[in-house]
Amino acid sequence: MMPHRRALLLGRPDARLHHEVLEDAFSDACFLVLQWERALLSPRYTLAEVMHGPERRLRAHLGVLETGGPEVLARMAHPFIQEHDSEKVWVASLLLLARGTDKDVAAVLEVLQRGEEAPRRAVVRALELSERPGLVTHLRPMVEHEAAPDVAAAVLHVLTVRGESPGAEALARALAHPTPEVRLAALRAARRFPYEADAAGVTRGLDSVAPELRAAALAAGLVQDPRTMWRACHDALEAPDVAGRTARLLLAIGGEASGVEELTPLLAQPALRADTLWALGFSGHVAAAEACMPWLDDASLGPLAAEAFSTVTGLKLEGRTAREREDEEENETQPEDERTPTWPGPGHDLPVPVVAEVERWWAERRKNFNASTRYLAGQPFTAARLVEALEVRPMRGRGPLELELALRTGGLLSVEARTWTAVQRIQLQAAHGQVAHVRMRPLTT
Repeated sequence: MMPHRRALLLGRPDARLHHEVLEDAFSDACFLVLQWERALLSPRYTLAEVMHGPERRLRAHLGVLETGGPEVLARMAHPFIQEHDSEKVWVASLLLLARGTDKDVAAVLEVLQRGEEAPRRAVVRALELSERPGLVTHLRPMVEHEAAPDVAAAVLHVLTVRGESPGAEALARALAHPTPEVRLAALRAARRFPYEADAAGVTRGLDSVAPELRAAALAAGLVQDPRTMWRACHDALEAPDVAGRTARLLLAIGGEASGVEELTPLLAQPALRADTLWALGFSGHVAAAEACMPWLDDASLGPLAAEAFSTVTGLKLEGRTAREREDEEENETQPEDERTPTWPGPGHDLPVPVVAEVERWWAERRKNFNASTRYLAGQPFTAARLVEALEVRPMRGRGPLELELALRTGGLLSVEARTWTAVQRIQLQAAHGQVAHVRMRPLTT
């Protein structure tokens, strides 16, 4: 049933119908949560398509539930925030934060502090997305005071996605925290707020035994100590873990042709091949696009190679140049909780390239490309083009572009890929107005 139809039915006096409408809206909202989250990393959607598709439907159903008032909070939201069904907890928490009292907010935060792992993760996501005014006043004290390490780490993640700094002192303490989970969250916050982060604390992350911490330190430290971080990137280039993957991506978005020369030989190593192809697409150089071409007919990585080729050249993988994957073809997947904006996985939902047609397309257009020019989707790479791409490119490929925008502005501009599209639109409007502050020299210089 359409949300506007449900809203009309809520005005009728039949209590049983009223309850059924709300229960249906809640169930549908839980389903739409999954659709929306997947759309945020999908190659099939742009920002506008997410906004006017999955997100509009989700928010319409949430709106119906919000009109239910205290009844919805009492009958659905409170009972469901302790569930193991993550989508139910997500929707219930968001409703309590949107329409509840301070007591209702406290109930959500109680799950964050003392709940089991599954409902806590869902509460964290709801806190990241909640538009409740003043929520930060409830969150910052959890970092500033002696909170349990898992709670402090979760709140740091929430504040980072919300674009609200935990404060320089709290961030410095978190970067020096004995618990790796807290240090990881602090390093990710330091990337978002580089001028509030202790540079020495960020650099210490490179010494961690955990590759996740080393990866976060690489991305966070490029603003404060680029020389040390680029040296660390080169040292980690062949590591078959998340630190190596991050180093390969950073070297690509550094913008120099020499980065392509270092990355291309890594395609010979099977363990590094997928994320090296991914990185090459964001280098923007013709040599990178052509390095991807031998892999177009690979049963597993052909779609990823075609995506990288397209990111450089602007080829649209549709019509004669692409086909849908057939059921019997190899379908390499990645668990959804391991997908991130900067590495959404090998792309099992990408179109399969028709190799002969892609080669024909390139043979006709190769003469229009200059080997010394950096490109983004077939156009010379400029500050304006970078910001525009964040608005019009597929959602799947926006994470590295967002990272590059943050690095090229010293953290001044950021577009958070994990939040509501309306928030992202506001961030993009700010970026459009600040393109003069985007540093266009290679990041390695």
